[in-house]
Amino acid sequence: MPRSNGCITCKIRRKKCDEQKPSCAACMRNVLICAWGEMSRQTAKLSSANTILPRQRRRKSSSTQALSAFRSRPDSPSPPNTELLLRSLPRSRHSPMFQELRQSHPQLSRSQAAFLYTFFLHKAAQVVCIRDEPSNPFLHVLIPVAMQSDMILHALLAFSGVIYLQNNRRGHFAHAVWEQYAQVLRSLKHSLVIYSQGQNDLAVFLMITCLILCAIETTNADTHEHAFLHLRAAQDLFSAAEAHCSNTPLFSFAAEFYLYIVALLPSCTSPKDHSETMLRSEADVQLCSRILMRNQTPLVGMLCGNAFTLYQWIPQVYEISIAIHDNLIHAGVGGLPMHMCLSRLRAHSVIQSWTPEIQNDGDGYRCGLIYQLALLSLLDMSPLNERGTAEGSVSYRRQLILNFMQLLRAIPPESNHTTVLCWPLAVLGAYAEEPEDRAFVRTYLFRMVKKYNLGNMYQTIALLELVWKSQHLLDSGPRCLTTAMEIQGFRIMFT
Repeated sequence: MPRSNGCITCKIRRKKCDEQKPSCAACMRNVLICAWGEMSRQTAKLSSANTILPRQRRRKSSSTQALSAFRSRPDSPSPPNTELLLRSLPRSRHSPMFQELRQSHPQLSRSQAAFLYTFFLHKAAQVVCIRDEPSNPFLHVLIPVAMQSDMILHALLAFSGVIYLQNNRRGHFAHAVWEQYAQVLRSLKHSLVIYSQGQNDLAVFLMITCLILCAIETTNADTHEHAFLHLRAAQDLFSAAEAHCSNTPLFSFAAEFYLYIVALLPSCTSPKDHSETMLRSEADVQLCSRILMRNQTPLVGMLCGNAFTLYQWIPQVYEISIAIHDNLIHAGVGGLPMHMCLSRLRAHSVIQSWTPEIQNDGDGYRCGLIYQLALLSLLDMSPLNERGTAEGSVSYRRQLILNFMQLLRAIPPESNHTTVLCWPLAVLGAYAEEPEDRAFVRTYLFRMVKKYNLGNMYQTIALLELVWKSQHLLDSGPRCLTTAMEIQGFRIMFT
């Protein structure tokens, strides 16, 4: 079949495409993002860029109405003027060093690459960080490293492009973005070969690249679980990165980035993989926490922020709450073992007494309180407990929801801290029973989408709509979200 009619990824890889949408067979077989849009007539001068991750057969996923609308925005028929786009961005408030690096780096000499770099400085770096520009480590830690590593630079440019494409579905730019993505995979494959030959200091660079690829897939509303493959690769690299690079700011950045993703992993783990994932997640979270608390690797704070201590409890709370829920289903309230009661009480006490690690940060503190409420709601899900005055009852959860709504109204969606609110909004939003509360959560998420343009936020809205329509899902307690994901056919990372 002529390549001129295929998807952008197959054109870049110079492979035949069966034109099946939303994902062609070649992209599904090679675990690649399948992108569509008009391309420039110039043939991409790239060799085949196969993914280095394991090939796995993927089931077709059903798209929700919101996600379909998100993916079907029309392309612009004319190529963009990159100089005009550059001038349309706000006046730079960044250090002159960043612009000097752009002018001196050969990879950024092309106008489209230069635009993606500038867009990263102005927009994309802020999307994934609660910190303002002066203390944003995606700029001050990662940009200097990217100037020394083409692999990380291509990853940042691809991530910047995916953010840009969410609201600007321009075919000409789509070609440039997926060209950067293909370059990342080529560099990753080459670096893995060198790493396997004994150059262990590459581990942290490989790990960060895998985490950025994970963010790319999540931003692009991944429905084929590609993000989980990249995360698995990062997990395999973590031990080597810690052994050889643990006392560097770059590893501190990677460890906190990794901690944020892996702490939330139990919220999207399928039941069949739950035990293994829970053990791995809890062990990695505890290890990352110990590393980050050392004086040599201070907290970077780009994601965990004021709720750092609470993030450490997420895997444990899921483990406790699922064990209690399953036991209540089979044995009733009277059959709850003493060790479960004690574990729950200890977790409840620690979480209830949480205070922020960083002071004088109003929105950060309120976001931490929302995480606190999400964890308390998971601990107290007891569908068989019908005593109206007891913790775990509907009335107690209702009070948690009221507190949640009060805090949410105090945090403007435009605040940088809302980039970490997807998970608690999903957890607490699932148990919002009143129509006005559900409407507020839905509206708040849509306003977050407007700010961040992240595909997983669209997916979260659709997931909540599914939960709200099913009493069976509401009755599944801490497994509510994962069960809903099984029904819709794909998993969501709440990062």
